[in-house]
Amino acid sequence: MREDYGRLKTYLLAVLACAIALPIAWELNAPSSCFLLAAMVSSLYGGRGPGYVTILISSILFDFFFLLPRFHFLHSGESFLRLVVFIAAMVLATALIAARRRAEESLRQTQAKLAQATQTATMSQFSASVIHEISQPLSAMVANGQACIRWLAVDPPNIAHAKGAVERIVRDGKDAGEIIKGLRTLFRRSPPKKEPVDLRHIVNEVVSLLRGRVVKEKVMVEVNLPKDLPTVIGDRIQLQQVLMNLVLNAMDSMQTVTDRPKALAIRSTEQEGMVLTEISDQGVGIANFDKVFETFFTTKEDGMGMGLSICKSIIEAHEGRLWGSPGPVAGTVFTFAIPSSTEGAEAE
Repeated sequence: MREDYGRLKTYLLAVLACAIALPIAWELNAPSSCFLLAAMVSSLYGGRGPGYVTILISSILFDFFFLLPRFHFLHSGESFLRLVVFIAAMVLATALIAARRRAEESLRQTQAKLAQATQTATMSQFSASVIHEISQPLSAMVANGQACIRWLAVDPPNIAHAKGAVERIVRDGKDAGEIIKGLRTLFRRSPPKKEPVDLRHIVNEVVSLLRGRVVKEKVMVEVNLPKDLPTVIGDRIQLQQVLMNLVLNAMDSMQTVTDRPKALAIRSTEQEGMVLTEISDQGVGIANFDKVFETFFTTKEDGMGMGLSICKSIIEAHEGRLWGSPGPVAGTVFTFAIPSSTEGAEAE
């Protein structure tokens, strides 16, 4: 019922436009312009139907009131030719406006579909980031659980090593809980938990977690961390995820290397109030450093293209920078720089 009433209003608009155009056209002796304007208004605000109704009414009024002799419907050939040109101009204008309305409607539908696709892509990206972040502590928990079983299976059981493995499981479980807590914080739009963090401890934790794979793949790891390296203000779990991802990427890039040693180096220095941490490898290298931080871009067959994008977001949230460059001989060097806690204290 409401839809029928709205449609009736559009046709009343056509009649009203013609009624207003007639006295103005008579006063100005400009029927073509006035009735063409009426047709355009009806088409713009009422649609194609009211536009054609306006053309019909305007043609009758134009014929009766403005063609010579006036107040007759029968005219000479020249007058009828003028009427035909008048009708053709109004039909063309109405058709153009109708085409514009169709294009606008198509654009609105496309925008709606694009918004839906963007929402789907955002959810996919978020799901991939959750999988990426939570998989690392869970994998470490599984590895430590298997190690604990092995230590308990020996005769006699090695209680000390088994206890150490269980302690690492508890620690990794807490890390997973912190990641979930961080995701909840994200949805609540709360600021990340930042506190003084010693990067040396984070590096040592990551190297310890990956020691089994390092030995298995015969990777030489060099850690160079100055004893006087200042702490940074940040989220320990997030920074651990960044370092873990960069080290795993470095090790992955060296899996197929056979003509040179598999060397991985982690170095940290302080420069102008920033703590710089470099992770360099002797792997296959990266051809395009411009795209490597783009979401879903990956050089791995089984990669999701989320790791470096997430790492960059985390570092930028810590008011820092993350970039990559080719290694001096081979491989790549990824560097992230974040303000030291002394720099933050001075700023305050």
